[in-house]
Amino acid sequence: MPPSTHTYMSKQTLNQTEGQSKEKVSFRVGDIISLDLEKYERKIKSIKIRARSELDIFEWSKRGYSKNNYWIPPSADNVVRIEESNVSREEFIEKFEVPGLPVVINGCTRGWPAEVKWNRETLLKKFEDYRFKVGEDDNGDPVRMAFKYYLYYLENEAIKDDSPLYIFDSSFGKLKRSVQQAEKTILKVSPFDFSSEVSTDNQNKSEEPKEKQPRFHRPCLLKDYKVPKYFDDDLFRLTGEKRRPPYRWFVLGGERSGTGIHFDPLGTSAWNTLLVGHKRWCLFPPSTPRKIIDPKLKGLDHEAVSWFTHVYPILVKVDKDQSRSFAEEFEMVQVLQKPGETVYVPGGWHHVVMNLDFTIAVTQNFCSPTSIEHVWLRTRNSRPKLAQKLLNKFTNLSNIGDSSSFVDDYELEVSETQSETDDSDGECLCYTCRENGKRYNDRKINEEIRKKKRKKEE
Repeated sequence: MPPSTHTYMSKQTLNQTEGQSKEKVSFRVGDIISLDLEKYERKIKSIKIRARSELDIFEWSKRGYSKNNYWIPPSADNVVRIEESNVSREEFIEKFEVPGLPVVINGCTRGWPAEVKWNRETLLKKFEDYRFKVGEDDNGDPVRMAFKYYLYYLENEAIKDDSPLYIFDSSFGKLKRSVQQAEKTILKVSPFDFSSEVSTDNQNKSEEPKEKQPRFHRPCLLKDYKVPKYFDDDLFRLTGEKRRPPYRWFVLGGERSGTGIHFDPLGTSAWNTLLVGHKRWCLFPPSTPRKIIDPKLKGLDHEAVSWFTHVYPILVKVDKDQSRSFAEEFEMVQVLQKPGETVYVPGGWHHVVMNLDFTIAVTQNFCSPTSIEHVWLRTRNSRPKLAQKLLNKFTNLSNIGDSSSFVDDYELEVSETQSETDDSDGECLCYTCRENGKRYNDRKINEEIRKKKRKKEE
């Protein structure tokens, strides 16, 4: 059951109170398209094993988190909120970027086609067979799942899974032509391409019936949303799309899915706009001790639902010998994000996010002129080639802001951080994940040794 330290509110009460409505599901996947359920069963087992090798296939619901209620009342939300139309870019920089304070922005989605197009029925029709990233295996390779099967999973196993699979896709994969046509020319298309349709001479000359031609494009999702005005001066653009790390993600998931406690790579800031559903956030200033927000507890993994079940109650509890809780002492910010709201996360802020119901969102990491010095120093430490390219670009610019002394401090020593990411997509190097990785590698080595011994004995 939910910890007693929470003040809970039912989903229905919250929706009535806030006047918000979730996406109304008037269909099931099987009602719209035909599904090969035998294939689905094989796929889902394989995907679960690859995505979380530490769990047996029957252990995905062993903790019973689906019985808990993780909703909180609007009064628990203590973040500052602003209207995009009422706050200028300069005022936003002065009040939030420079001091490094999180804020929720209303009004960013006005006029976005995504407000209409991004729902499960429309997306299913467009991306039925597209394989979205739903996790990573132990080698850091993406684990992908066809969208139709993922939605079917949300309607079934995900209802009881403690921490369901979660679409968090930055690349959307690479779409290729059929094998025969690929021998002549390979077409790689992503839903993040700015052109909604791609054609070639070979395609135009084809005399095959339309229905037999391979799919040459996917609908463009980039055209469905616009980067909010406060965040469109991303300096990482100077490095080019091929060089820069993954920075934008299409995010879709069910209840209790989410991301564990972390801070964004390379010191970048982030914005997250929610189109459907509700998300629960907890954010902590960069100075917060890691042992407070990511303690070593028995049964605690790096899933968001585990954090809210085991760590959150400790933070909000006030002991007899304390005058205030850890949450108050370290200025924890809580957010109950609703449809149409954009959360701004300053660089260095630790945060954990959990979906309270079915959600669809888009999120991007960025480097603004205000934070360039901090980001560049972090980048030089973990991505030296990228940092050098940034430096070369900046030396050709006459003015990049007042805090530009970092160019003269190129030889400055930079200490290692507690957690950092490499150039892979979404790798977490927190203490727990590093230890799990070591144990996995040790098991692999021991297995290889045992195999060699058995072969010799035979």
